[in-house]
Amino acid sequence: MNPTVVFYDPSFPYAGERPDAEALAQLRERYIVADALSLAEALQSADAYVHLHGPYFPKAAWLAILAHAREGKGLLSVGGAPFRIPVAENQGRWVAEPEQTGYHQQLQIHEALPVDPAPIASLAASREVPQFEGRERLFTIEPTYGVVLHVTKADDQPGQLGSSGPMDARLYPLLKGISGCGLEREVAAPAVLLENTKGEFAGGRWIFINQVIRERFWQQGGAEAIGEWAEFTSAGVTEFWLKPNYASYEPGDRAVLTLQGQRLGAKRGETLDWTYTVRLYKAVQTEVQQAVPGDFQLPGPL
Repeated sequence: MNPTVVFYDPSFPYAGERPDAEALAQLRERYIVADALSLAEALQSADAYVHLHGPYFPKAAWLAILAHAREGKGLLSVGGAPFRIPVAENQGRWVAEPEQTGYHQQLQIHEALPVDPAPIASLAASREVPQFEGRERLFTIEPTYGVVLHVTKADDQPGQLGSSGPMDARLYPLLKGISGCGLEREVAAPAVLLENTKGEFAGGRWIFINQVIRERFWQQGGAEAIGEWAEFTSAGVTEFWLKPNYASYEPGDRAVLTLQGQRLGAKRGETLDWTYTVRLYKAVQTEVQQAVPGDFQLPGPL
């Protein structure tokens, strides 16, 4: 198994609270912690890349970062809008360039728009993809970003404006900002999962934590959480389809279900053992309802 590479450099620009000595020791014990000058070389043999510097990244290492992503490998970015401010070395000092979108657009992130944290009263992990369940306490409510994706590149209608081909990726919220005042609406997603199923980055599983992290994160087990999330991204994308043999059935018909899986990314050639649990639920209302033109009343009491 190839290692996980963590990019952290104490002399490099950083957004948020830096890891303390204990957290940094934990990261060094389990992973390769690369500085800005050694990052490009370290990424050549990595399964997962952990980027702790948020918008700041070494300009000289960008092609290596992009090559890592194109191989369908894992990516975890922490600390704000990802890959937005290139930093170059000038006479022994790190100099940040103006904020720009050209780099993260190469990762199919067209834009990262700021989200006001004022309506957020609490943070909650996603139930559908529970990777952050139990880790909500690590985060404080902070300004965050919403990513605008451009993951449809195939043009299935030549000559028309824009593209309307298949989606190359799927986006899932991992950590949600919930509003107060009794409404409890989902108003932000400070952490998201992007799974690349087709196209240039097929198989790549990426997590973006689009807010800065504070001292609480490092003091309450953030280094351990980073390891769990990095391992999750390194596994790559696996898709499953559960398909019936017919769209509908007559009474007495026996349904046949086919479970189909496909593993993508850098580890697609490796063999894995899977355990599946399939549950079949019977509808409470099994009586067939006949549609009546012009009748829009619901059957039964409301």
